[in-house]
Amino acid sequence: MALLTACGRGAAYAPADANRPAPAPENPEASREDEAAPVSPNVCIDRLGYEPDGSKTVIFRGAELPDTFTIRDKESGAVVYTGVTQKRKNVPEGTAYDSYGDFSDFTVPGSYYIQIARYGESYPFVIAENIYRSFFQRACLRLYEMRSGTTGEAGGWQSGTTGEAGEIETSLCMYQLLLSYELFPDVYSDDTGIAESGNEIPDILDECGYAAAWLLNRGQEQPERSGVCAIYRAAALAKYAWLTRNTDAELAGECLNAAEAAWKQGEKDLFVSDDLVAMAAAELYRLTGGSQYLGLAEEYLTNSAQKAEPLSDAEFFGSMTYLNTKNKVDRELCDTMMRKAMGEAEEIAELSRQNPFQICERTETADAAGLLRETLRICVVNHIITNHEYNTVIENHFHYLMGCNPDSICHVSLWDEEMARSGTVAQEPVQLSAVIFLLSGLLSGK
Repeated sequence: MALLTACGRGAAYAPADANRPAPAPENPEASREDEAAPVSPNVCIDRLGYEPDGSKTVIFRGAELPDTFTIRDKESGAVVYTGVTQKRKNVPEGTAYDSYGDFSDFTVPGSYYIQIARYGESYPFVIAENIYRSFFQRACLRLYEMRSGTTGEAGGWQSGTTGEAGEIETSLCMYQLLLSYELFPDVYSDDTGIAESGNEIPDILDECGYAAAWLLNRGQEQPERSGVCAIYRAAALAKYAWLTRNTDAELAGECLNAAEAAWKQGEKDLFVSDDLVAMAAAELYRLTGGSQYLGLAEEYLTNSAQKAEPLSDAEFFGSMTYLNTKNKVDRELCDTMMRKAMGEAEEIAELSRQNPFQICERTETADAAGLLRETLRICVVNHIITNHEYNTVIENHFHYLMGCNPDSICHVSLWDEEMARSGTVAQEPVQLSAVIFLLSGLLSGK
């Protein structure tokens, strides 16, 4: 867990003008132990760190950058590597962060920072084995820490959201975790450090079992929830029942009954959108084989396939479940939905090629929730049609979220000592589940 302290610890953030070089330290070889030099927003790296054999890139901003940059030992300040600055060839003209340095060939484990003459230095970072695995385990443990039983508050995974919104949040978080487990089961272990660890059941299923039990109780205590809330509950409980039907038949049976009851409540609510109905119907059809679910799933997914707009999250999730069912399905619809999902994944990859940080940025400001949404989709498609470029796209999005961005914000850090410079992803169950999903995809490819 010591690896996790690399994210966000070190020198304070010091704003700087992109076209005006930051002052160089008076003694660049001096130790940083007494007083840390200012961190420059002109030098962007993953504040968590990198694995020795993985790709490693630093992003620079500046009008006239030097030809080289150096990597220095965090404690001694000694130069341990000298790299070459390069210009990106495929980013739009006038892009501020159009230069980078590749130091993938530097593989020595340790703690470092990057410095470039006149423009300043980066936050510290580490190079260490299994850094993704360590962070993945910590992210999974964070879910346990957010349980209502450990916080003393009522609810699923605590985020401050209550009522129906809290139930929808728990359902969606649970759904994304279960989809991740369905696709990448081998990356999940039974030794995360939660109360249920060691029971020969992957801890992620224990977490989702906790959420399922809570949703079952809420369904009994508050049966008159809105149709939207009921449909989310139906989809999550049906997916849980499907994945645990052979390992925990009793709870799976309870979840099936509750999912069907929630479906009856939600499906007749005219305020429930078609895409949500399709998602829940696809889950219930795979689980039960019921024709009533198949008809609605195919009707709404056919409409989704024909529209020009990208798939909504619910349409995407529903189509993936429909594709993966062993019951009778429309093969032509499966092919159409797969082509649409693949086309969207390729669009994400193309937009990433044109971005200096190699991410899919659809708006002027790349927000964490949007990036996680894009990355989750490409993880799913990459699982189906393994593509090396998609692995790189996923990894670059993780680097961006961990600090390789214009503001050097570590978006995924509840463990950061400088919360003022950190994001809040680890405090939001749905976003945290998407991070776990992203990491499960990365780990499955290693």
